[in-house]
Amino acid sequence: MPGTTTPSASTAHAQSRNNSPLTVTPPRASVALLAPADGDRLTEAQLMRYEVETLCSHMLWLRAWWERHGEGIRAADRRAAAHVHDHFIEGAGFARAIARQAGFIMDEQRMRDYSWGRSFQTGRASGGAQ
Repeated sequence: MPGTTTPSASTAHAQSRNNSPLTVTPPRASVALLAPADGDRLTEAQLMRYEVETLCSHMLWLRAWWERHGEGIRAADRRAAAHVHDHFIEGAGFARAIARQAGFIMDEQRMRDYSWGRSFQTGRASGGAQ
């Protein structure tokens, strides 16, 4: 959006690291709401890098979610699970490759260990993260 301020690269990067795992990055038009008071702007290249890093992160979070819940979905509806399974697996593979090439740091262990709303006791009983 011409004439709109957007967050600085460091602000956007810090925000992406501090978001909860399920927070969705706002669309471009809404990024102006995140602008710091000093009026720093992201270049198109910086904004694109931020968006690609965020997309990679979301794809890896989705893969971790599928790893945790895929069997339950498969038990409920094998056909539906079969239709989406490869999207989670292949999407995460592409995201991992892009992240590695771009130098993004993705904490996949944290993603795999995330409790997905389970309580401490439920997580421990199921062998998941606490």
